[in-house]
Amino acid sequence: MSNLLFTATGCTRCKIVKSFLDEQGISYTEKDVRSDGKEEFQAFYKANRSSIYRSPEGIEFPIFTDGVEIRQGIGATIAYLHAGSKLDGFFRLEKLHREWVDGIHISGGNPQWAEDFLAVLRYLRSQHLKLQLETNGKNSGILQKVLEEELAQLVIMNVLGPRSLYQKILGEEIDFKEVEESIRLLPSFAQYQFQTTIVPVNRGREENPSYLTPEEIGETARLIEELTGSKKNPYLLKRFQPNQVEDKSLRTVEPLAAGLLFKYRTAARTYQVLAEVEKD
Repeated sequence: MSNLLFTATGCTRCKIVKSFLDEQGISYTEKDVRSDGKEEFQAFYKANRSSIYRSPEGIEFPIFTDGVEIRQGIGATIAYLHAGSKLDGFFRLEKLHREWVDGIHISGGNPQWAEDFLAVLRYLRSQHLKLQLETNGKNSGILQKVLEEELAQLVIMNVLGPRSLYQKILGEEIDFKEVEESIRLLPSFAQYQFQTTIVPVNRGREENPSYLTPEEIGETARLIEELTGSKKNPYLLKRFQPNQVEDKSLRTVEPLAAGLLFKYRTAARTYQVLAEVEKD
């Protein structure tokens, strides 16, 4: 099977991917799902439904396949065309539209491929797109380069919890100095936000996981204050959604009652006065 690009009439991101393919001399066949490619895409979607994301608003285009792999969205597609599957961890599903591109995770990929990752960001920026990046603190060296080159218009840092629980929540070993450096760097971006999801934690001493406590959220907010030197950082507290997690053991956890979120906000505001809770 040759390279196949499914596009949609009027899709600006599709045009950008087509330009990239042409610039790189990569041959492909285009199928517009709103005209000559409608039936072919319906068959393709039926055969590959599990690999294609469909939001309530519909399916995001472009979608690229080389007969082996499928990539959806401008970031993941250009990353694959540039470097194969090496950048997969950096690029995930996109949910923003128009000039904004999200689904870009600094901490999700192998830092060995940092230069390839940055090359993709540079290309996206050259197309006048605005980039929203996320990090959990890993790969702080890449975050530094993104800052130096002004490659992100908004950076969101998921501060997973207090220092004592960070590695447990992340589920892997991490040099906490990277987390600290990422927190320090964040206020240097033109737009930034800290956020923490109030997650259940497998603490080891209990049979069932238990949610982060308001006190632990307070510790997290204090960590942000200590490292940024400010109590006035934008800080969002998010409620854990059991039905959206990959860890099946956490899908049976009862959702945190909405009314309890204000106790968490009160604890956070001792150290971050702009702390807010996510609206449903």
